[in-house]
Amino acid sequence: MMLILVLVALIAGGLITFLLQRSGDQVLKTEDGWWGAGDHCETQEDVTIWPFEVTTSDEELEDLYRRIDQTRPVLSLENSQFHYGFNSHYLKKVVSYWRHDFDWRRQVTRLNQYPHFKTRIEGGSAWLMHSLKSH
Repeated sequence: MMLILVLVALIAGGLITFLLQRSGDQVLKTEDGWWGAGDHCETQEDVTIWPFEVTTSDEELEDLYRRIDQTRPVLSLENSQFHYGFNSHYLKKVVSYWRHDFDWRRQVTRLNQYPHFKTRIEGGSAWLMHSLKSH
C-alpha cells in the first residue's frame, strides 16, 4: 500500500512539474533585433564609437531642483519597510540629500575623470565608460 502511495505521489509531482514548466513565461529570444525608434533600416548600421563628456547646465539643475521640490511620495504602509516597494519615509531622506547635500557639479567632474564613449547598437543608444585600474 505504501509503495502505491509513493508511486502516485511521484507521478502526480512529475505531472505538476511538467505542466508548470510548460506554461511558464516566454523568454525573449536573443536574436538580432531593432530596439530603436521606427523601422529597422536595411542599410549597414553605423558602428562608430565617439567620445563625449558628461555635461549639465544651470537650467538642467534648476529643473531638477524644481522637480525634487515637487516630490510627493505616497505614504508607505505602517511597518512595511521595503516589502511593498521603496519605503516613502526613507525616500524623503534620499530626496532631501539629493536636494541639499549632493554636489551634482562635483559628481560631473568626477565622472569626467574617465573617458566616456557613445555608440548605437541595433537602434539603441549605449553609453560606455572605460577605466583601467592603476597598479
